[in-house]
Amino acid sequence: MLTRRILVLLLFIGLIGLMGIGLRYSPNLSWVVDHEVAFREHVLAHPISSWCGGLLVYFVTSLIPGTAGKSVVCGWLFGFWGAFAMVELGLTGAAIVSFLSGRYFARELVQRKWQHRLRNLQRHIAQDGAFYLLMLRMAHAPFTLVNYGAGATNIRLYSFCWTTLLGILPGTVIFTFVGTRIPSLRIVVERGVWSLVDLPLLTALLLTASLPLLTRSVVRRLRCQKF
Repeated sequence: MLTRRILVLLLFIGLIGLMGIGLRYSPNLSWVVDHEVAFREHVLAHPISSWCGGLLVYFVTSLIPGTAGKSVVCGWLFGFWGAFAMVELGLTGAAIVSFLSGRYFARELVQRKWQHRLRNLQRHIAQDGAFYLLMLRMAHAPFTLVNYGAGATNIRLYSFCWTTLLGILPGTVIFTFVGTRIPSLRIVVERGVWSLVDLPLLTALLLTASLPLLTRSVVRRLRCQKF
């Protein structure tokens, strides 16, 4: 899943670069830059309503499997702290809705669809549910599967909430920061694609690529100590 996020991230950066090249040599497409500028001005003029609207969009899209890369876009449009709060709340809210749906509305369907994976999940959750859920979040296990799977177990909602908030924290920080380092379309048009070459951005991309290895290493050590 994280590999797909990285690919979406690189695609997004490449798209920004290509749009910058196209806008630079095709003045008729300058309306794209104008709309981006207008949107950013609207966000600055109406920060609360814009942020709430962004949170709603992020929450709804987080309910759809496979919609990776949203955190980068949020960082690009809303800045680090606004995007950070939006991602944490949006993802956790979507996770809770999926969790409750799996528990009260689709438990039989979830158990029938993922019975082999749920067997292992339920065994570990029965031993220490919160710890195991936190490990799954840190290891970037499939988001939708963990949400519905946990709902089909006896894990408490409180434990599910705090492990989700804490478990997605490292990825949220890195992906939103990456978004803040991507320049606006106007800057790309004025300075060219070289404006995308930024040391903090490249460092964040390196951390993004190494994050799965780091988290799995930590999870493996914690698992050895715990079990």
